Amino acid sequence: MSVIEALISYFRRTKANNEVPEGFCPNCWGKQEYEGKFLEALNNEKIDLNNIDNKKGWIQAYATRNFEGIKIDQSNDLFECPTCKLAYRPS
Repeated sequence: MSVIEALISYFRRTKANNEVPEGFCPNCWGKQEYEGKFLEALNNEKIDLNNIDNKKGWIQAYATRNFEGIKIDQSNDLFECPTCKLAYRPS
């Protein structure tokens, strides 16, 4: 799943209920409070479920600027965050 697809899916699924978008480091997402910052940025840009598909370019640019560093790297059966170096095996 691409960054943009994960964030759009996350936005459609939740409104600040402590979930982490698929493919992102849960440690960094919570520690940096990206969830609140992301939702605030969406509100500032007046992005909602009715126009989210029209704003994919803005979301992609925001994600690249803010979230690429916390995207989980998967190698073999190990997931690792490049920022905090947290590594785990999926259950």
